[in-house]
Amino acid sequence: MSIKKKLFVIYGLLMVGFIFLQVVVDIFFASRFFLYESKKQMSEICSSVKEEFPEFEKTDLSAFDEYLKNMDERRNVKILIVDKSDKVLFRNQLLDIDVKQKNKLSKRWSEFFHSNIDELNDNKQHYEVFKNRDDALRRVVLMSKLNDNYYLILSRSLRSIEDNVRISNKLIIIIGLVMFVIGTVLVFIIAKRMSSSVIKINSAAKSIANLDFTQKVQIKEKGEIGELADSINIISDKLNDSINSLKDEVVSREQLIRDMSHELKTPIAAVKGYAEGLKYGVASGKEKAEKYYDVIISQCDVMDNLVKSMLTLSKMDNIKGSIEKNTFLISDFNDIIKQSFEIKLMEKKINFITNDYEDKEISANFMLLQQAVSNYVDNAVRYADEGGTVELNYIWENNGIKITVFNTGETIDESELEHLWNVFYKVDKSRTQNGTANYGVGLAIVKKIADIHKGNVWVKNCKNGVMFGIFIPQP
Repeated sequence: MSIKKKLFVIYGLLMVGFIFLQVVVDIFFASRFFLYESKKQMSEICSSVKEEFPEFEKTDLSAFDEYLKNMDERRNVKILIVDKSDKVLFRNQLLDIDVKQKNKLSKRWSEFFHSNIDELNDNKQHYEVFKNRDDALRRVVLMSKLNDNYYLILSRSLRSIEDNVRISNKLIIIIGLVMFVIGTVLVFIIAKRMSSSVIKINSAAKSIANLDFTQKVQIKEKGEIGELADSINIISDKLNDSINSLKDEVVSREQLIRDMSHELKTPIAAVKGYAEGLKYGVASGKEKAEKYYDVIISQCDVMDNLVKSMLTLSKMDNIKGSIEKNTFLISDFNDIIKQSFEIKLMEKKINFITNDYEDKEISANFMLLQQAVSNYVDNAVRYADEGGTVELNYIWENNGIKITVFNTGETIDESELEHLWNVFYKVDKSRTQNGTANYGVGLAIVKKIADIHKGNVWVKNCKNGVMFGIFIPQP
């Protein structure tokens, strides 16, 4: 069943139940309620008359008739004041007065009055439903002692109460029908609006289930339905981003596997070729055999370095959250970097320069930062001209430290700079001189280390060389 039908059925049942309940209450309880309220009102009138009568008695009893008349008009109650001899002293309406003796109570009323006079003399009120001749007319009567000489009799016809009940029933039915019609229109409008919103949300949810994230829920509804629509849109966007990210990662890993296979193909082929040469006696002399051995060892080193680099990069990918940081002086860090490349620097006769830095403590993971800077320096030494220069600079900024590595030599094409951080990206042949292969893994590792520290990396061409940099934020 649709939402609209459910709302109509629920609303209809509620309205019918409400009207039925009101009619039942009116039929079985309204009369009692009206009698209770009538007694309460008559008791209040009695108290009011008792309070006012002494003032009139002192001044002008003739004005008391006007007071009773006003009371009757306001409260619709018949009021009599009588003495012990049934003489009616004040009245605002004729009430079973004896025809022959107009100033006395009728026999029936007199008997009723005197049957309860003892109770009244005890300063108690007497309330009763009184029946007239032939039970033709019923009244609710309240009697009370006014003072030592007079008694107060209040009466109200039950017919008016019954008429009020009937009128109330009719009014409730009319109001119920009007409310039902108005409510039906409102429920139709609300149900249509709600069902329209739910249909849109359901359609978007089905699209998401089919991995289609283009459809968005566009509704003006507020409250829970509006929040649900916003949540569906947020879920759609996040799933779209996550799936696209996974797709990119899958493509990236597939490309990585292809690139790694391609890079391993050359050293594996070389090892296989030279091993076969040794097996089949191609290397006839000892000197030639030694050369074959050296090539095999060299190509094994290439594969070993490549595998280690890939394992390192994989570890970087798996690092989540914060890392353990150390504090260390720049001078200690710089000495370790310089010692690591001392032999390579001497072999190429490279002039190694460090700027005049402020020797303060760095907060970072020592091993990771050392690997990042070492990768920069290794590339710088590899591509620097023989007898050229490599500069390692430490520059403090307000929110962190900037470490740059510069080497003299050929610059890199500007179109290739942004791709250098990709794994296995190769620059042009001018950057692979002396037969040295460029696997592109080292720079990818540097970028990962910067990301882990919430820093950044960059590269730029200078007048006579290339500069790489890494920024590490400091607390």
